[in-house]
Amino acid sequence: MMKRFLCVVALFFGTNLLAQSELSFGWLPKVNISKKLNENLKWVNSIEAREDIYKESFQFSHNLVDLSTILSYRSDINESFNFGYILRFREGETIHRLLQHYNRIQNLETFKLAHRFGLEQFFQSDIKTQFRTRYRATIQKALSGEKVDVNEWYLKISNEYLYHFNEKDLEIRLSPYLGYKLSKKDKIEFGLDYRLGKVLETEHKNNLWFRTTWYISL
Repeated sequence: MMKRFLCVVALFFGTNLLAQSELSFGWLPKVNISKKLNENLKWVNSIEAREDIYKESFQFSHNLVDLSTILSYRSDINESFNFGYILRFREGETIHRLLQHYNRIQNLETFKLAHRFGLEQFFQSDIKTQFRTRYRATIQKALSGEKVDVNEWYLKISNEYLYHFNEKDLEIRLSPYLGYKLSKKDKIEFGLDYRLGKVLETEHKNNLWFRTTWYISL
């Protein structure tokens, strides 16, 4: 099953990258720091940058920085709610974002399946408030054994759909990652983040990012 899924992922990447004319790619480094406040509440903070490498031509330039803070409330062993704020600095602009997410995890026989449903609002000077909804499904599987232990690798693949109400635009994201659990308190993931934008328009938009994320638990 996993081999078939990876073949579909490769076919999806190849078909869309070759079929569309507009393409850009770059690097997304991110550090995520979380702190458990009590049995049900966790505080998560992160900083993420976006670095352009190719956009119509090869160019190495800084695009933006996101600073986020999120409170995650676990209502059940497999369910949680996120309420957060993201501050984005991009080319002299400042964008404020509020988010509300519902998360649910299914522990299946050989892998873990996570669902995330979200609403987001964007606020920016001289621009009408933007609204977006999103759904993401993520599969995570240990590459040795049934669960991920310290000093072990795991595979994570996510598929996400984002709809922008103001622009009436749909975006699809597909992200295969390899993860490594460094210790009980931290892990690192790296892989590809492919984004197919303007899906409802004639000419689509391709963004391919190499993503690295370091998760730290205090």
